[in-house]
Amino acid sequence: MTSRSRILRTRREVVRRHRRERQFLVFGLLIGLLATVAVIAYAMYQGRVNSPIDYAFVTPPPDFESTIKWPCAPLDAGNNENLPMEPGQVTVRVLNGTDQQGLAGSTLEVLKGRGYVGVGATNWNRTYSEYVRIQFGEEGLRPAYTVAANFPEYVMVLDNRQGAVVDIILGALFDTKDIRPQYAPELDPAIELTAPVQCLPIALVPQEPAPRIIPVDPLAPIETPTPSPTASPSPES
Repeated sequence: MTSRSRILRTRREVVRRHRRERQFLVFGLLIGLLATVAVIAYAMYQGRVNSPIDYAFVTPPPDFESTIKWPCAPLDAGNNENLPMEPGQVTVRVLNGTDQQGLAGSTLEVLKGRGYVGVGATNWNRTYSEYVRIQFGEEGLRPAYTVAANFPEYVMVLDNRQGAVVDIILGALFDTKDIRPQYAPELDPAIELTAPVQCLPIALVPQEPAPRIIPVDPLAPIETPTPSPTASPSPES
């Protein structure tokens, strides 16, 4: 082997050695960095290290579809919202979906006798072949569940009305003698409101069109208009 060949081989070996050293250095740094990140992430997961991010990651929900139309009872946010309201805080209207005369009026009298605030008893604009239909808006969720406990069978229907007035629509299977007695355990004010069937949070339930006319709720807070500030008279020059 000539001296030139030995010199070239020595140079190639030096280049390969330097390349291996750089590779070891780069991969070593990457492995060390990944190990450090893993240790810090595990410590954050265990709560031993505070995360530098102070807001939650939110994934936009996909379009939600379900055959369930029953809104769940309200949850307790600290003020017993999951318990029945006092009857005097619930405004109801009774609608007769049958051809039986006086059914709405007699039912409303029973409810008023129990302390509910009645704002009308009239005929529904169509017939209803089932038992009782409780119809209400978002503000009427807790009132609806409160008054619904008086009936052994009912369906809950959410519509897009404003206010907390609850409509009770009586069907062909209903009779006033079926109303639960006041001493029934289902009417215990200490029992939490619950849905008798599978339900969804109210925000996920599609709203039906509300009746064209909704009676005025006598329990609704009266908004006092804020007086406009009067301009102070300018000083005379």
